[in-house]
Amino acid sequence: MAFDCLFIDFNRNNSNKQKILSRFPYAKQVSFVSDYFSILKSIASDMDTDNFWVFTDLLDIENFDYDFRPEQHESNQLHVWNVNGQQQGDVMLVPKYRFIQQQHNIKHLRDFEDINYHSCSDLIYDNWPTGKFEFNGLLEKIRNQQSRYFNYYYTKHHEIFPSFWEDQKLYVYGKKRLNMLVPRFPIKKELHEYTPKFFYGDVSENLNFDVVFIHNNEPQAIDNLKHLQRHIKTLNNKLHIVQGIKGRKNAYHAAAKLSTTEYFYAVFAKLKVDGNFKFDFVPDTLKSPRHYIFDCYNPVIDYAYGHQAVILYNKEMVLQNEGKGLDFTLDQTHDHIPILSAESLFYTDPLVCYRTAFREIVKLLYNKHTKPTVENNYILEKWLDPGLLPGASYVKAAGHDACDFVNTYKNNFEKLFQSYEWEYVDKKYKNRFTS
Repeated sequence: MAFDCLFIDFNRNNSNKQKILSRFPYAKQVSFVSDYFSILKSIASDMDTDNFWVFTDLLDIENFDYDFRPEQHESNQLHVWNVNGQQQGDVMLVPKYRFIQQQHNIKHLRDFEDINYHSCSDLIYDNWPTGKFEFNGLLEKIRNQQSRYFNYYYTKHHEIFPSFWEDQKLYVYGKKRLNMLVPRFPIKKELHEYTPKFFYGDVSENLNFDVVFIHNNEPQAIDNLKHLQRHIKTLNNKLHIVQGIKGRKNAYHAAAKLSTTEYFYAVFAKLKVDGNFKFDFVPDTLKSPRHYIFDCYNPVIDYAYGHQAVILYNKEMVLQNEGKGLDFTLDQTHDHIPILSAESLFYTDPLVCYRTAFREIVKLLYNKHTKPTVENNYILEKWLDPGLLPGASYVKAAGHDACDFVNTYKNNFEKLFQSYEWEYVDKKYKNRFTS
């Protein structure tokens, strides 16, 4: 006796549909709405045979064994056929009465008491649309997505098969999240909004974003550049050098224009890059584009945080940044990544030590005035009391001058913004130490 057939129509492949309906002309047809479990619960009692087939237009099943009959001990099992890489498949033979007995006592179809999974090379999956993405353009692509699912990848494509047994998921393959199967949904800001998500796979790609060393002939620059060049020889990142550019914003823009990659690492003249920092961080594809700030160890205050650190900049965002705030990086969307990137040698030169401390203390004092936090206050205290370590006297002098400066102009941002450029800070240094 032939089994009844339930055909679930995704309205994706008419050829696959016609092949099934030509073999099962009296199949019950339903349109896919949300999930297989809901469909089965609504229709199982209407099927006429003890077992019934479930097929969809997602698969070409021309070579499938329609004559399959379960052994007696398998007659109450839910049989599932799947393609390689997909366990919860789209072809099923459902034991009608056993399913009806269990349907109200299980939460998910996968909870069915006895499931027999069959891998089947005779099934040909109608793959979902596939395309490469760039970090900056990904969210716009998803907003304009027309298909129920779309397979996005950055450099290497990995085919991902969704399960329709329950709610549709966002599938993320690989630790670095560079392959994704994304359902159509009304995205607002970023992919993190979507639930549920399913993460799997250990395959990870290495992205070798460019590295840009930025300096204005600071005394530490030559040694730190040589150290960086030796370090990067073992890696696959391309190194560029920006030097002698007047103006902080102009230097950042010059670095972005030199970069040939969508993101680039900025390494500043004062930094001795940590030997364990591999320049291999991958931006989070589930978040909107942003900058990523790593940690830097400051020996003078014996503390590591994001100040002076290596920064992974989003190139497009850098070029859009007009440098109107006290901190070029923090004025745009950013994340702090607690990975040690470097040690700062700012204290080895008096002028560099003073200007670095002055600018940072000004920003910390301004933040204390406008948006105080416990960490901000803790870091400020360490800057204002550096002890007797190398450079401490210049840090103390800078702290004294910065406090006077902010107390005088804390309600006048235009005046505070003078600290943005080194020339203004250098004048304060000269007034204190050479007048």
